[in-house]
Amino acid sequence: MKDKIFLDTNVLIYFATDIGYKKDLVFSLISNSQNVTISIQVLNEFANTCLKKNLLTENELEFSISQFKTYFDIEIIRPNTILKALTIKAKFRFSYYDSLILASAMQAGCKTLYTEDMQHKQIIENQLTIINPFK
Repeated sequence: MKDKIFLDTNVLIYFATDIGYKKDLVFSLISNSQNVTISIQVLNEFANTCLKKNLLTENELEFSISQFKTYFDIEIIRPNTILKALTIKAKFRFSYYDSLILASAMQAGCKTLYTEDMQHKQIIENQLTIINPFK
């Protein structure tokens, strides 16, 4: 059985908006995974970035989010997720929002977090490996 993966916002943006090798790489990651997870935070950051940078129209954004909720597991942020994020922030010195991404991925039981924003191949609490898929 393939491990569960978690996509950070930047990776999801390449998947939904980029034309080229980064989109192709993310598509391959998603296609080769049995279970892809994102969080409510990732959906919000995705929507905000796409609107702010005019990456997608509002209709395209609505369509993308509809597709994401159909094909990806969506992890809800709970009070325990926030408490875990604070622990991760204190221990690893990540920003709060990066810590919340990590906590959400761990809460979902993911083994890999794909992101460009954190240290490639770092392992968090012997549970989650951070991978930059573009390295």
